Amino acid sequence: MMLSAPQIGVRHARRLTGVDAVLRSRWPEGTALPDEVGVTPAVSPKFPNISIPYGALVPETLDGLLACGRHISCDRNSHGFMREIPQCWITGQAAGVAAALAVQAGVEPRAVDIAQLQQALVAQGVYLRPQAEAEALATEGAQACA
Repeated sequence: MMLSAPQIGVRHARRLTGVDAVLRSRWPEGTALPDEVGVTPAVSPKFPNISIPYGALVPETLDGLLACGRHISCDRNSHGFMREIPQCWITGQAAGVAAALAVQAGVEPRAVDIAQLQQALVAQGVYLRPQAEAEALATEGAQACA
């Protein structure tokens, strides 16, 4: 009984309050956000894939830090799948590349050039959606949910 507290763990632990967030309200849209750093498969076939914004990794006020994995900024519904291992890989890679770019440029992580970050991620094989493709997916997703 004495060891139950440190061994139990918590499913919905502390999460970052970020500049942006992965939000349940955006699931049906499927829109590629302008600062997209990753795309996660949808939680259900009725939804399009979900865009992960860089702002979900950047703390609202604290400088010099990026959060990834289960600690990113998201609502409770989104946290249910954003804490899974593939999504942790996606956000971990994005945070690592952003941190490297911040150090190279001598800027805070929140000041990283998003286009440069996206270009570096794509060069590493990360799938990011072009805006036109994302808009088409959003239209399909909205029709499927109707």
